[in-house]
Amino acid sequence: MATCRNLLGEQPEERLRVWYHNGEDSLLELNRRVGAICLHYGIPQEELSGWLFMTSGNEVPLRVAKGYSSLEIDERLRRQIGDAVGENNIDLAILDPLVTLHGVPESDNMKMYAVVSLFANLADTYDCGFELAHHTRKGMPGDATDYTMDDARGASSIRDAVRAARMLNHMNEADADLAGVPAFERTSYFRVDKVKGNNARPARVATWRKFVNADLPNGDEVGVVVPWDFPGQGVQTPEKAAAEETADQMFLLLFDRYTLEGANVGPRPGPSYAPSLFAREPEAKRARISKAALAAAMGRLLMAKRIVSEPYGPSRHGNPSRRLVRVVPGSTLA
Repeated sequence: MATCRNLLGEQPEERLRVWYHNGEDSLLELNRRVGAICLHYGIPQEELSGWLFMTSGNEVPLRVAKGYSSLEIDERLRRQIGDAVGENNIDLAILDPLVTLHGVPESDNMKMYAVVSLFANLADTYDCGFELAHHTRKGMPGDATDYTMDDARGASSIRDAVRAARMLNHMNEADADLAGVPAFERTSYFRVDKVKGNNARPARVATWRKFVNADLPNGDEVGVVVPWDFPGQGVQTPEKAAAEETADQMFLLLFDRYTLEGANVGPRPGPSYAPSLFAREPEAKRARISKAALAAAMGRLLMAKRIVSEPYGPSRHGNPSRRLVRVVPGSTLA
């Protein structure tokens, strides 16, 4: 937004002045991150002057409220935040994370609603957007389900007080399997979902992002977010193409072994369904190729006429059983 460049596949409509405040990291760390972004995308840092403003909670703590038995709003600080927004013509203030902006019980609905509403009032007064980054609660050990808006930490009034909300989730195992992403790389990918959007239409597809390393001149490696299309949702990716080829070869390998052993496999769900049988084999398990990936491979191989489905055996209820047959190049089936 501060450069009005299309960095993530989303072209900003206009250039905006952005204030980013991080209550946990030092200004040195924030500068390293910005330096890595500029290096990766080829952005001269002078281009950010007057458009990107950064502060750190280490040097500029912003704690607008405190109190357990009673709520105390820091009116002086609230005015100072408003003055900073107004004097610098800030269009968007991103404050990260919410827990560093107050000293009230996070589970207290009334107090947390007042804290979030304080920033909503500043947004209305100064015609400026405010984005509050907020943590989720810790998941149960072994729980691999994605986080939802209901998993936001603390009082439910936090999510009730905001106009719009987005949720970030690391890529789960099922999506990694479908996308052909190795297990050790899975946490480099994350999904951004619009989980609340007053007066906004729902997203048609999920938004995916990926972390890559940028090497700074001093030798440090810093993560930079880049756009990424989930295979089947956007353009084909090299990772997806490689995963599909691996699944195709695994399907044919196991298919040939079953054929040599005299076992028929079929294209329809049932006891002889090829993807189900092949997914149980040690080779497929070692390669982490799932039933879904093998079913997709079967579809591609049928489409390419590398295998065909033919009737065999007695009919049941008017529907003959079917089995898969390997096509030999130059044969009449080919």
